[in-house]
Amino acid sequence: MLMGIVYNTTMSPTKTELVTAWLAKQEFYTGQGAPKLENIGGFRLEDPQGEVGIELSFYADHADTSDVVYHVPLTYRDAPIEGAEQHLLGTSEHAILGLRYVYDAAGDPVFLAQARELLAGNAVPQHRTESFTDDPRIRVSGQTAGKQAVIIRKPVAGEPAEAGVIGFWENALGQDLSGLVLRTA
Repeated sequence: MLMGIVYNTTMSPTKTELVTAWLAKQEFYTGQGAPKLENIGGFRLEDPQGEVGIELSFYADHADTSDVVYHVPLTYRDAPIEGAEQHLLGTSEHAILGLRYVYDAAGDPVFLAQARELLAGNAVPQHRTESFTDDPRIRVSGQTAGKQAVIIRKPVAGEPAEAGVIGFWENALGQDLSGLVLRTA
């Protein structure tokens, strides 16, 4: 399996800027007005072909006093996905890799395949900020092999009642919280 490199560089616009503009238009967004997002966690999955970046990110919205956490899996590509315009958040200039097409991963077949592989125990979650580093905190719970993954857009901390993938994020005090972030279909 190829491992992706996490580049310590800039993107313009940033991922958070793209997610902020996109999130306010989604039916699952419960805030009022424009979100004020902070990235509070996540992990990566690897594309076996080494071409698509896959990042599962968690954002806190500080625009109000709610405790809502949004789960926004993204993919990054060097070319558009034909027929997936409704999933495109926008493009961004990566200082090393050049122009990237940034997608809501729910519409990217590479993400869907790797999420299935994660549920089957065949994909290893990677640390969100460190290259070539597994993230053992991310775990699969219950009977998930052979099933499709469904993104939980607003994960809630706690032990899940359903089978799926447990992810981690930080609360405002810097404490790790965990909860179901992908469930089985």
